[in-house]
Amino acid sequence: MKKTIINRAVAGLPTMAVVLAGAMAATASLPALAADADGQLKIGGALRARYDHSFDNAQNVSKLSFDTFRIDLNYDSPGLYGSAQYRFYGGAFPYDYTSQVGRINFPAFAWLGYKLGDGTRVVAGLNQLPFGLLPYASNTFYQTLINNIGLEDVHDLGVKLQHRAGPLDIQVGFYPMDGGSWAGTSRGGARYSVNVVRADAGLAGGSNNRERNLLVGRVGYALQDSDSARSELGISALRSSLDNLDTDGKGQRKAYAAHYAGKFGAFGVLAEAGRQSMSPRNPASVGNATVSFGAFDGSFNVASKGSFHSTELSYLLPGSLGPVNSITPYLNYSVFTKDQAGFKDSRRFIAGAHFNAGPLFIYTEMRWGKNDPYTGDYANGAGAGGDDVWKKVFYANIGYYF
Repeated sequence: MKKTIINRAVAGLPTMAVVLAGAMAATASLPALAADADGQLKIGGALRARYDHSFDNAQNVSKLSFDTFRIDLNYDSPGLYGSAQYRFYGGAFPYDYTSQVGRINFPAFAWLGYKLGDGTRVVAGLNQLPFGLLPYASNTFYQTLINNIGLEDVHDLGVKLQHRAGPLDIQVGFYPMDGGSWAGTSRGGARYSVNVVRADAGLAGGSNNRERNLLVGRVGYALQDSDSARSELGISALRSSLDNLDTDGKGQRKAYAAHYAGKFGAFGVLAEAGRQSMSPRNPASVGNATVSFGAFDGSFNVASKGSFHSTELSYLLPGSLGPVNSITPYLNYSVFTKDQAGFKDSRRFIAGAHFNAGPLFIYTEMRWGKNDPYTGDYANGAGAGGDDVWKKVFYANIGYYF
């Protein structure tokens, strides 16, 4: 299996190089790039396994499986810096519908940045949207329902400007298009980020849209910034067009959010709340109450209009237990409430911890979901809803990072 993974990794390097080349072309006009002779390139990656145990299916799953192989590239110099990551899945649960490890592969991100001066930077390529809590809305492995509606940990193709002045952090980005669909079995969902996609043929009520010309802005203000206490309060907004591939109609997507992040010694708080409103131009046979999104080789429906929030508490335990250290338990609760009459709200609660164990970094999580696309109601949990019953899954991710 390891040989197969390495072969797939090598095969994916030209693809990642294409993305990086595009980012480099976008920053080619910036001054003094050739002066960065002191730059350092680091190559790393990860090999991860997973354990899944479900409790509420007719045939409960209990499997230890290969999860991910990934390659990381990081570059830094006095002027130019950048990062890229390419991932490989397949041949094991939940991708055991494929027979080959690495059959599903895509970049998570690939970008280059330039340091324009004190506190000002520009980033181009497949980079993270400056929206909400960054880089994630939680400490959890499975993230929050904000991720499932395409507003957390999203990396699209475009340019953003970042400026920090004292306690103020301002970021503005323009993304003409998403990161695209790569290698997999899904028509539009072979990608890392949860984006608007062309629905797979088997998705009931699926729609065929693509998102274009996304404009996003984020303002954060540091309320505290010291060795013992740090906190930030901020707001975000985005707007884009939704082009329907069946009707040629042009709809819109709008979202806004407020967030708070606090770190007080070992204690952490994360909170985000906001609203998303989409006005697609789907065919009459599909309707405009949902829009299809996709990621990780699949697609699912999301309610067009609704509100969301996520709240998390975490605590870094002192000391260690033999080789186990940096133990961080967390509790996270996220909700997506929908405007459409008859649609059932989506809820997710995660109780877990991540920690180091020698050379390994491990997540262990108990996840409860109700109308949750990642906990039993994949196709329509975030849309009209599933069976409106709480379901639970235990999940562990064991990673060796190099």
